[in-house]
Amino acid sequence: MRTPHILVLAVLATVPMFQGCIVAAAAGAGVVAGNVLMEDNTFISHLNTDSQRTWAQTKTTLSRKSSKPIDVDENRRRATADLDGTIVTVAVETYDLNVSVLKVSAKKYGFPDNDAAKIIMDRITEDLNKSASR
Repeated sequence: MRTPHILVLAVLATVPMFQGCIVAAAAGAGVVAGNVLMEDNTFISHLNTDSQRTWAQTKTTLSRKSSKPIDVDENRRRATADLDGTIVTVAVETYDLNVSVLKVSAKKYGFPDNDAAKIIMDRITEDLNKSASR
């Protein structure tokens, strides 16, 4: 009798994984608390770093990836970069003490480019992880 109950619990435990929210297990000095793709094609990630550090790393990463100067709005913590014809917009918000929210969206030819947005999101979080381990 226990086997069917355990099987049902195992199936129900995996259901949240398919809802579009990916929660990364923060091992060691990992900074990603979780990320999700919203309906407006914006990747949103909660990071275990303060917003000032996240903002500084975001500008550095975008500058390295873009061959053109990036457009920065310091007051709104929003930066826009042209990456080979793809316009990437990144915003950083304060969520809590030592927790920030990173929002990344990308458009190419006026249409959402989720792959490019995901690549930039991953690059920023990788760079934050590298700087945290130093």
